[in-house]
Amino acid sequence: MTGLWLVPAATALAAALTYVCCIRPMRRHDGCGPATPERTEKRVEAEIRRTREELDLLRARAAVKADPAAAPERGPETIRP
Repeated sequence: MTGLWLVPAATALAAALTYVCCIRPMRRHDGCGPATPERTEKRVEAEIRRTREELDLLRARAAVKADPAAAPERGPETIRP
């Protein structure tokens, strides 16, 4: 008979801990996850530059797949972080 109350008690404890550690902080907008990095103008510009480089690379690859004879003389540079 003692084993019957153990499972519901463990379930109730897990639910209570989940509420206290995760749900309550999220409702107060504190969150449980890591802080987001600060977005400075320099970081945004670097991200835009990397995205444009990646877009150019993808366009060059698509052009080569569409028409291999029109391949550029020099292949596109690899994207560096």
